[in-house]
Amino acid sequence: MSIDLGYEEIEASCLIRSFTRFCSMTSEYDLHLQRVADRKRRLRTELEETLGAAGEISLEIGCGHGHWLVDYAAANPDRRCLGIDIVRDRVERARRKQARAGQENLSFLLGEAAEVLDQLPQGIVLAEVFLLFSDPWPKKRHWKNRVFNARFLQDLGRRCFGGARLHFRTDHPGYFAWAEEVVAEQELWKVDSSIPWPLERETVFQARAESYQSMILVKQKLNFS
Repeated sequence: MSIDLGYEEIEASCLIRSFTRFCSMTSEYDLHLQRVADRKRRLRTELEETLGAAGEISLEIGCGHGHWLVDYAAANPDRRCLGIDIVRDRVERARRKQARAGQENLSFLLGEAAEVLDQLPQGIVLAEVFLLFSDPWPKKRHWKNRVFNARFLQDLGRRCFGGARLHFRTDHPGYFAWAEEVVAEQELWKVDSSIPWPLERETVFQARAESYQSMILVKQKLNFS
């Protein structure tokens, strides 16, 4: 038996289906926002427990398995060092290296750069930042995913005193050229080619690279706004 629906019935049915889809999408988005908020709260708690309420730290973004930062922390026992990465397995491996070395001035956390900068306790100041061989995202449509960009320098500047240093190294010529352009278009950070690289320790990515380029930036002024 067939049922012929009139125009009003068809329109009402379409509206109900559209409303149902809208409610489902809204619910999923609300859940996403809740998950992000929960993740940030957990990160904030971890950072407070790890770093305390105040002090200067050296931060490596994209620490990988921790090879470079473990050696850097050992060579600089007076500095509080933190390494972050977005891959859990890398962070766990780095923590095992730190535990074997027995380094009390070094910690590793799972976290994305922008969220870590946003959730750092207010009294924590970045004295040094290291961004070594981060993903160059070579395809143009993916350039927006590069860690090194204008917003990154602004966010970093809010957590640093004047004189803080940002160390950047990459084996991708296009990414390095991009970084140079980003630096040239702002005034907060300036390249200082007279500063020597603080520690030469061949990382996994550096060992694979045929060549690489480096720059050290110095923050020019205090800006916590």
